[in-house]
Amino acid sequence: MRLKKLIVKKKGWRKLLSKILIALDESTTCTGYAVFNNGELIEHGAFSFKSKDVLERVSFIMEEIEKLISKYEPNNMIIEDVQITMNAATAKSLLGLQFMIEVYAHRNNIQCKTIRTTKWRKILGLSNSRTLDRKAKKQETIDYVKNKYGIEVVKDDESDAIAIGTAFIIENRKDD
Repeated sequence: MRLKKLIVKKKGWRKLLSKILIALDESTTCTGYAVFNNGELIEHGAFSFKSKDVLERVSFIMEEIEKLISKYEPNNMIIEDVQITMNAATAKSLLGLQFMIEVYAHRNNIQCKTIRTTKWRKILGLSNSRTLDRKAKKQETIDYVKNKYGIEVVKDDESDAIAIGTAFIIENRKDD
């Protein structure tokens, strides 16, 4: 899919005539993705790979992300920022994956930004309450995606990626 790109600088983001956005909810076991064309959701899914070897999993996830980027040639990427609430080995793996994604995007002239979970949830009007457990927050996001897009999503990684992309679009429309 080759699209003509007209680049205009605005507040550090590339504003393009034809805007392709890839949103990722990255993890080393299952990475959700969503692809938007001019704000319209055109593809979504998740990459997962079963292995005890984190390097194999990260390598597989990166290969799949590279294929997605090659297929859609995005102008922008938005990825969920890593929350350091886990053990050191897990944090190292997640931060490594995030950095690899950012470097790959940079090398391919793609604007790549991170967004904190609390920020994208706030933009979408979802709860950030500490009294709501992780499972309830994941279900709230799945319900949001179902209501907004009419999609039955099974994996919360996928619904999170769709929500991350939607929040990015909403936030950047305010700047237009």
